[in-house]
Amino acid sequence: MERFLDFFDGIVGVMVSPERSFREILDKNSATRGIYIFIFFAAFLGIMVGALIAGIVRNAFLPVLLAVVFVVYGLVKIFIWAGISHLVAKFVFKGEGTFLNTFGLFGYSSVTYILGIFGVMTLILASTVFTSGMLWLLMYIWTVLIGTVAVNAEHKIGMGKSFLSCFGVPSLVVILLLMVVGAL
Repeated sequence: MERFLDFFDGIVGVMVSPERSFREILDKNSATRGIYIFIFFAAFLGIMVGALIAGIVRNAFLPVLLAVVFVVYGLVKIFIWAGISHLVAKFVFKGEGTFLNTFGLFGYSSVTYILGIFGVMTLILASTVFTSGMLWLLMYIWTVLIGTVAVNAEHKIGMGKSFLSCFGVPSLVVILLLMVVGAL
């Protein structure tokens, strides 16, 4: 029971005070636990979205399928996101962190999926599209903020450089890829 409560205590800590929480996580050498947290929240969010869609299309297997898709897609996404952020922080801004810790800390950013889960719940229970949309927008903004704090905690390069490592350069890479694909 105590481990269960510690799990949720850590989640609240990352949501409310990510900088302090990441320092403690790094001190305990438990950054890679973030991957397990990511898998938990991605699967839960996938089940919720699957339940929403399954109610419309009448498919009982869809929540399980979407849970698997959310986990696999999400792991690939944070692997790439952590990779780009780590490379920029390490080689452009001369950070001192490791990829494995960066990847693990990015897994903790999935605690913001709680907002997405509440967004899906408000859509299912109250049909409030605006509220649901605002919760999803807040989830994405908070994810970027937590990712920025994670890069800063691991690489110790400052919040501005961490933001550029976490969001600025990856955004440029995605834009460039879209431009290249669009030109083909």
